[in-house]
Amino acid sequence: MRYAVLVPEALVVALAVAVLLAGRFGWMPRTSRAYLPQVTALVVLVAFGIELWAGASVTTYFGGALIQDRFALFAKAAALLTAAIALAATDWAAEDSLHIGIAMPLLSAFGVMVAASAGDMLGLWAGLELAAAAAVVMVSLRRPDLALRLLLVGGVATGLILFGLAFLYATTGNSDLSAIRDVLANRAPTLALALPMLLLAAGLAVRAGIAPFHVAGLPAGVGASPLGAGLVVGLTAVAAGTVAIKLVTALIPIPAVYMLYADVLAAVAMVGGGAAALAVRSPRPRLAYLAVGQLGWVTAGLATHYRSGIAASLFLLGAFAIAATCGPALLGRAEGGEPAIAGLGAVRPVRAAGIGLAMLSLAGAPPLAGFFGELTVAAALAQSGNFVLLGLGLLGLVMSIAAVIGTLRVLYIQSPLEEARRGAAAALPAVTGLSTAGAVAFCVVIAAYGVFGNPILGLADQGAEALGLR
Repeated sequence: MRYAVLVPEALVVALAVAVLLAGRFGWMPRTSRAYLPQVTALVVLVAFGIELWAGASVTTYFGGALIQDRFALFAKAAALLTAAIALAATDWAAEDSLHIGIAMPLLSAFGVMVAASAGDMLGLWAGLELAAAAAVVMVSLRRPDLALRLLLVGGVATGLILFGLAFLYATTGNSDLSAIRDVLANRAPTLALALPMLLLAAGLAVRAGIAPFHVAGLPAGVGASPLGAGLVVGLTAVAAGTVAIKLVTALIPIPAVYMLYADVLAAVAMVGGGAAALAVRSPRPRLAYLAVGQLGWVTAGLATHYRSGIAASLFLLGAFAIAATCGPALLGRAEGGEPAIAGLGAVRPVRAAGIGLAMLSLAGAPPLAGFFGELTVAAALAQSGNFVLLGLGLLGLVMSIAAVIGTLRVLYIQSPLEEARRGAAAALPAVTGLSTAGAVAFCVVIAAYGVFGNPILGLADQGAEALGLR
């Protein structure tokens, strides 16, 4: 029973490797390939169930390098559920490779799980890099040029993160996160530590795609396949957010070394994401900018350096993971701009409902998951007295909701294009039993996340407590 906690990770990795090998060597008959997404989604759901059942235990493995606690349970469950819904809701006719398209989301989710369970800085870095590498592979299938740009920018981000982590290790003499917190409890904040934390914050911002560093990863997400865009905008940012939460809790004894950076990043992301979403009209860039704005709210929760703020950020990160990863998959190709989704509510009602709910949740519109997450962050900001950041967040919220209203008008009021005028860039998503079930599951989950927000927030609060916050 002790090692049952590791079964979800083993299932995900084994399935990803098996799918890649089967695709490379042609082990699977052509008639059986059509059932591969269904089988994969089912296995991931089994892993999700095992995580909920066995993950409630609190224990450590490998000398403390891997920790299973309430924080790990929350983040790993969110990653598994997100991967399952994304794989089910994807229009596989719009993807470039079935086997790679199935394996990379699994590996990206595994990267989030590694970071969530990491007890030291090495595990955090490894999980983040694995999630980012999977996104690069997905982008390279359709746009090798954008994948190369994403790889180069990711290399810069990795360098910044490693420099910050190395300086933190040199300052404290420990790589273990709990030991770092204990050492810093007896230290005063210094400029010598604040400057490397600036580089670390910049590296994580580049990885997450937070404004103003979103200009690096956003074009790659927009130019990738629908599932590839979900990995760039969604799961990679979730991995970066998970790393940021665990590092902030390690630095909590001296919040002055990172608070200013978190405030600036949050303000720029919330206002800039909302303004950019309002300015663009194409649905996929708009969804990406809405994600940038919500990441700003996650960062704002970290800036409070209170348990309530960290718990609110974790709660919101779970809602963000589902909406930002599955939203592009539901959107499908949509490369023809607004005309591609005009009247989609009439011809593809279930998928249109999923797109609308994803955008509304990312915008923070009530009563969906994103609204309750941003509401808890706003309460934490008010408690900390940071009313300037709260006001900027509300401004970004209003602009984001206004942008989504424009997309809803296109989805449900405009007339759809005639079939003769639809090109490949505006092709309608294929209707299959799996994609319809995935879209329905997404709508149910994103609505239930808000309906059951109180118990989910309670689990997020337990996760913050597990990180040592009181």
